[in-house]
Amino acid sequence: MTFGQELYLFALAIPVLGILANIVFRKRIVSLSNRSKVKRVKATFAGVSEIKSGLSQPSKWLFLIGLVFVIIALARPQWGEIHKEVFKRSREVIIAMDLSKSMLAGDIKPNRLERAKLVVESLLDNLQGESVGLIVFAGTAFLQSPMSPDYQILRGFLRDLNPNFIPQGGTNYGAMLETTLDSFRQSDSEADRFLIVISDGESLNQDWTSYVDELNEQNVQAVCLGFGTRDGGLIPAEEGGYHKDQAGAVVLTKLESATLQSLADKTGGVFREANVWVDLASLIEETVKRGKTGETGTTSQSVHIERYQIFLAPGLLLILISLYREFPFTPKPRVVRTRTPLNQ
Repeated sequence: MTFGQELYLFALAIPVLGILANIVFRKRIVSLSNRSKVKRVKATFAGVSEIKSGLSQPSKWLFLIGLVFVIIALARPQWGEIHKEVFKRSREVIIAMDLSKSMLAGDIKPNRLERAKLVVESLLDNLQGESVGLIVFAGTAFLQSPMSPDYQILRGFLRDLNPNFIPQGGTNYGAMLETTLDSFRQSDSEADRFLIVISDGESLNQDWTSYVDELNEQNVQAVCLGFGTRDGGLIPAEEGGYHKDQAGAVVLTKLESATLQSLADKTGGVFREANVWVDLASLIEETVKRGKTGETGTTSQSVHIERYQIFLAPGLLLILISLYREFPFTPKPRVVRTRTPLNQ
């Protein structure tokens, strides 16, 4: 049988609480004693021989015993064990989010960027212990959130993402992959590693291909999602209207998926067009089944069973009974019948 660390504090509190309870009861006894004569008179007229106070020695003992039971319950006694299956997964995930202005196009509702955020939120809801980091990129790239199993940190960053995070426009896959590898190098685990690339366009150049060999050495598989449609959409401008090129023509941005497809193929990953909803968690599982896998599974862990309920229920009951006994007996009103004189 084990107790929580609270036991020692509550054990010290028992005599203090007992003394306080005794002081309270003593005041009650003195008060009842001073009014005993008045009560006897009232009892006589009410037809009751004596009003007995519920306050007696047993009441004090009921209160104190109940108090001890409650204190023991608060100390969280535990005995017995159950075996609980604990999920164990060895995976690391980097999410690379394209923040170029074209991600604001509305060909996917509400727009490409907001839809991408919803997909990532859904992924975080389905992960179980993986370390997840966030990279944002456009003309350059940087690590926004280091890998961590605390998804609330990443959610906080995710809500505020917009193209103003990176003033340099474009889609630089080389900078994104370099930042990704730097992040994975900080971990020496042999976990499965996934790079989730969320973008809508081609790379500005082909220098990203020089990172493919190291991605494979680091056991990184790219899951690439293309956000946008082949018909394309217009890019809203901050000052109103739509974004225009140097010639003054409105820019129509379309999904350009060749780079995403190539990156996925070269790393043994998968590519999907995300103009319809994508279950990213299932897509990662599909990628795992296709090739490299790390250590996944469950392990059994022994957990002590909480038994505080056994003491809490009788403790509260005893305290309630002791308080109930403190209320004096109130007789029911008597109906007094008077006789009518015979001469009337």
